[in-house]
Amino acid sequence: MVNSIIIDRCKLIGKGIYGTVYEGTWKGTWKDKKVAVKRIQIENVENNQGEEAMQNLNHPNVVKLYHVESDSDFRIYALELCQLSLSQLFHDGEAQKNYREKMPPEKEVCLQLAMGLAHIHEKGFIYWDFKPQNVLISVHDGKVSMKWADFGLSKPRNERGSYSTTEHNKRPDDWFAPEILIIKENLDRTTPLRQEGTVMSDIFSTGLIFGYYLLKGRHPYGSQFNTPSNIINNTPVNLTAIEEQQHPMWAIITDMLKNNPNERISSADVVKRIANI
Repeated sequence: MVNSIIIDRCKLIGKGIYGTVYEGTWKGTWKDKKVAVKRIQIENVENNQGEEAMQNLNHPNVVKLYHVESDSDFRIYALELCQLSLSQLFHDGEAQKNYREKMPPEKEVCLQLAMGLAHIHEKGFIYWDFKPQNVLISVHDGKVSMKWADFGLSKPRNERGSYSTTEHNKRPDDWFAPEILIIKENLDRTTPLRQEGTVMSDIFSTGLIFGYYLLKGRHPYGSQFNTPSNIINNTPVNLTAIEEQQHPMWAIITDMLKNNPNERISSADVVKRIANI
């Protein structure tokens, strides 16, 4: 029986590939703490590779895992509670206007996410599950922190710096690197994706997230229906707006979005270059 995590079933935060997330309370050692509670049906836990990643990651720009427990039906996680996602920041109506006004300078937003990704890579993991819904924003005492969340598709990388997945991947095609999309394009939709995710595919997807933020909710490679083909064909139709602004992040993002993965910069280089702006 679950004793230390209390779920508020009236406060649904969202549903992911493997589970449902509610607001709740974790009765920790020292005091009760408001948390996000993620429940995964017990039969799906073996497919949830994110637990190992969450237990091994400890960084201010990665959502923190406080506690894990199980009952007869669910594996239950008490996670750091954040106010909203990057997607909600731009696409959830007037209610998010106040949050947009609280955001730090664009350089700081990108630097925080870059440091979080560098930590993930340093710890030997590949993040893989990139989309604005998985970038969370925490606001406490006037300070804004950007955090990578939802490690359900993350996995330790092998000695080649990659990992192979055979998931029936439900991640939107809009956020994949071109080398992944080319493989997916040649597969039947019912066939599992057999492709090695790498730190370099993570870099490309992070460049997309940076562009999305600087473009205030627009995808760097265009509208929903054309995005995958534009990524494959190296046609970043919206990214020119950042270049025209002479934004200091332009050169960094372009080096993250190289179609050839061998030409992309590392996550550590991304951190250094943003910090030097």
